[in-house]
Amino acid sequence: AAMRSSQLWIALLLLGLLAFAAADEAEKDDDDSEDAVYGEDAGDETIGDSEFVDLTTLFPDYPDKRFTQGEFIDVLCGFTNTGDKSYNVTAIKGSINSPFDYRMYIQNFTEMNPNAEVKKGDQGTLFYRFYPDPNLEPRDYVLTILVDYVDADKEEYRSVVFNSTIEVVESQSSLDTRTFFGRFLMVSLLGLGAFAGSMVFNKFGKKKGRSAEPSKKSAGGGNEWMQGINAPPSGDRSNSGKKKNK
Repeated sequence: AAMRSSQLWIALLLLGLLAFAAADEAEKDDDDSEDAVYGEDAGDETIGDSEFVDLTTLFPDYPDKRFTQGEFIDVLCGFTNTGDKSYNVTAIKGSINSPFDYRMYIQNFTEMNPNAEVKKGDQGTLFYRFYPDPNLEPRDYVLTILVDYVDADKEEYRSVVFNSTIEVVESQSSLDTRTFFGRFLMVSLLGLGAFAGSMVFNKFGKKKGRSAEPSKKSAGGGNEWMQGINAPPSGDRSNSGKKKNK
């Protein structure tokens, strides 16, 4: 019975782990399906960039472009006006797209409206911050950052300031959680193994002790039976004594 109970505990533990893994995978799939949105290409074909504007990007905290899920990412955009008109930056926005299908938007980031003016011949630095979702699967994505601006004549422009592959890596808190559950699982399995081993040892130890007891009794009984046969009868001893006295 004890052996069966230990096997039952092991089976229940394994079933619980399988159910937890299946639920976690289903939750990730639901999150991906909810975040993924199909749309038009990042750059509106009706709005182009200006030939008199040069844009550069810099990620001060992540120069290797390996972004941690669930942490804010700061971007510095350099805006250089080489024309003879001033430009007003109206919006900066970004998105994470699938590396396999660029039309599939995994996550859209909040749009910022700096309304910063860059006069002719001047340079300016634009600040943008986005937040990769903590539930993003750690892997490669395509990051796109757009800058919208208008010139002094109210003509609209849009430039793709960044459009390249980045890597989303797992946060330290997620790693710590997985490490904790991994150690907990290992300790639980070791405990169950030790418990099952002790039950098996006790069961076979008791059987061995019980099987040894009858052999001892039979050996003792056999000696007493042989002693009874070899010993002369008590009646014969008394009669022989009386004959000698006569």
